[in-house]
Amino acid sequence: MVAASDKIEVVREALAEAQQTVRAYDTKAQIVGVGYIFALGIVFRLGGHLPKLQRSDELLVIAGWSVVIFPILLFGFVLYPTRKSVSLAASDGNVARGLLYFTPGTHVSVDAYIEALGAADGLRERVKELFFVSELRELKRKRFLRALFSAGVAFVFLFLWQFWRGWSGQ
Repeated sequence: MVAASDKIEVVREALAEAQQTVRAYDTKAQIVGVGYIFALGIVFRLGGHLPKLQRSDELLVIAGWSVVIFPILLFGFVLYPTRKSVSLAASDGNVARGLLYFTPGTHVSVDAYIEALGAADGLRERVKELFFVSELRELKRKRFLRALFSAGVAFVFLFLWQFWRGWSGQ
């Protein structure tokens, strides 16, 4: 049988790891987003050396802007998810009170918070927080991969467009 303090320590370590991963996705999204923007500058400079289009094609401009800007927005959405974006399934029986992270209006006073702490189960509180942070981590991971894939598609689109412009002599 594992002691309660050991269980709490394991959950504390898991929570710290999940929090670190969530922050890492924020950092990755910022770095890759800025890298994408710099790479676009290189692509557009290269595109400036290709022959110009002879006619105004609004649909091509709209499609081009959509393809170019969409990944930037997706990298921004990696940063957006917050605790409010995450919902957990209802628990049965002894419910965790959410004392590790709470909104200021939840407890009316310091004494009320201390009273709630006295009645709380430390293991349940940490596990609830672990579930929240783990869900947030998964949401950020999915959004990051979606943004990365979108950036790849945008580069393929830009390559094909520039190749077509150069090949067709437009």
